[in-house]
Amino acid sequence: MVLNERHMLLLKHIRSYSKIDRYHGLLPKRETYLYDPELISELLKSGLIDEGSICTSCGNNLEGYRVSRKAEKELNRFGEDVKDKDWETFCGIDIEINEILDKVHVRALIDIFHLSRISLFRGIAPKSIMQEAFTADILNVLLDVGYINKISLKGPAILYESGFVLTDRASRMLKQAGYVK
Repeated sequence: MVLNERHMLLLKHIRSYSKIDRYHGLLPKRETYLYDPELISELLKSGLIDEGSICTSCGNNLEGYRVSRKAEKELNRFGEDVKDKDWETFCGIDIEINEILDKVHVRALIDIFHLSRISLFRGIAPKSIMQEAFTADILNVLLDVGYINKISLKGPAILYESGFVLTDRASRMLKQAGYVK
């Protein structure tokens, strides 16, 4: 597929959301209403963007798009620098550690944190791995108290279609407790 200026503009816009923890790297669908739906479907069919959704415990499900690895290669081929290396992570102050959590819950949060950083898993802790390691009760408690979100992805290059991601609250708690850097 030959990328034109409209494709590049949309890919850059989607990529700009990749480091925003609040959106878990997804450009929300509501932000894509400015673009032609045919343009988005062309990029989906060619495998340059992936479609995904994050299911939260409150029912406010986020659906959106993210740049695929294939698209990153295309952007590098054009010499486009779209990686935001200067992004500073948000540091929260004084959050309470929930009394519901015990050692196994914290261990699950740490595992989700580290699994989501493995490049093969593309930012998620795969559901199959987490369900082998922890019982459904443990994961459900973390979902209910808002420390993790479910995520599901669609696309031709997706190896793991569903999994879990940490919420901002859980990331800040782990950093403040000194479990992760």
